[in-house]
Amino acid sequence: MVDDPRIVKMGGLLLERKFRVKNRQTYHFQALYFFIFFGQGALIPYLALYFSNDAFGLSASEIGTIVAIGPILSIFLQPVWGIAADRLGKPKRLLLVAMLAAGVFTLSYLLTSAYLLLLLISCVWALFQCAHIPLVDTLAIEYTRKRKVDYGALRLFGSAGFALAVFVLGQITEGGGLGLIFYATGAAWVLGFLVLIGIEETGSVHVSHQQQVPLTQLFSNRRFLLFLAGGSLIFGPIFANNYYFGSYVTIRGETTALVGTLFFVAVLCEIPFMRIASRLLLRFGAIPVLVFVSLLSAARTAMIALELPIVMLWLLSAMQGMIVGLLIPVALDYVRSLVPQTMVATAVSTYMATTTGLATALFNLMSGFVLEESTIYTVFWVYTSSSILGAILYGISGRIKE
Repeated sequence: MVDDPRIVKMGGLLLERKFRVKNRQTYHFQALYFFIFFGQGALIPYLALYFSNDAFGLSASEIGTIVAIGPILSIFLQPVWGIAADRLGKPKRLLLVAMLAAGVFTLSYLLTSAYLLLLLISCVWALFQCAHIPLVDTLAIEYTRKRKVDYGALRLFGSAGFALAVFVLGQITEGGGLGLIFYATGAAWVLGFLVLIGIEETGSVHVSHQQQVPLTQLFSNRRFLLFLAGGSLIFGPIFANNYYFGSYVTIRGETTALVGTLFFVAVLCEIPFMRIASRLLLRFGAIPVLVFVSLLSAARTAMIALELPIVMLWLLSAMQGMIVGLLIPVALDYVRSLVPQTMVATAVSTYMATTTGLATALFNLMSGFVLEESTIYTVFWVYTSSSILGAILYGISGRIKE
């Protein structure tokens, strides 16, 4: 037992200092997530709407290509950023470059209205923007593991940032001036860059040899392949909705202020349902929950296509938040259950890259062509059909015995 009061006092001071440093780092991560997702929320819901301005003279398919190119490139570029972070052991430095470059380069959209130049800008912009989420998650997961901090307490601020951005930008751009979305996004990411400077790297993160499994082994898993296909058909329309729901609302004669408010409601509704997802999973099982929520997503897009009264958009936005809040955590948990422990990292990354990257890009692109040949209502009927088919594939995946 230590009786020397000086040693006791010194120990107390060290613990107090460690606690202050831990709190300060936690606040920095929360702010970083807030600014990263604020930048996304200020841009993504309004991008297609911005390019729909007659001054650009762009067709619906050209707009669809511009908004789709980022998700397509991210499928290939995100692993490159991850490999670089692992090999260099400096994810913070890479994220600093990506944050500042994306923040500054966002303003390039305001310099031209030529389709090919806008497409080139989208490609270069995507090169840096797609690094934000995987690199900040790399830093945050390592920090939470070593400091015993709840990852959800950090990530929650990302949802709050996205929700606030879509609401604020909707109000500000109501009378026009959609170009403000690029200034807001650029400013948010530059602020995130400044916050990131104050974050300490807790150490490099390397992939273990056990996780380095051949992809052929993963793609021989029939349940996983069916689930991957089903997830693509369901998440593709869900995330494409973020680009085309704003166009739907304005085509019906409403303002961008309403677009922002509806997205705000949707993102806020994600939070409580993410909290109860694990309880529903334990009570009913993954497949019943996923099939039910997927059919609910189909019902939502069908109601949008039926041109229900505008007041119903509030309910439909809340439904979107509930759907996303339940689907994401339950689907990821099910993916983990499909493969051995040594393949979890590969399975999850493959699932996310396909469902939120490739599928989103393809549905964005397809939506542009459908809108050009038909109407916005047809786009949402396509989403409905896709979600129903995805729910069927989810159900079949649950019945297969490997």
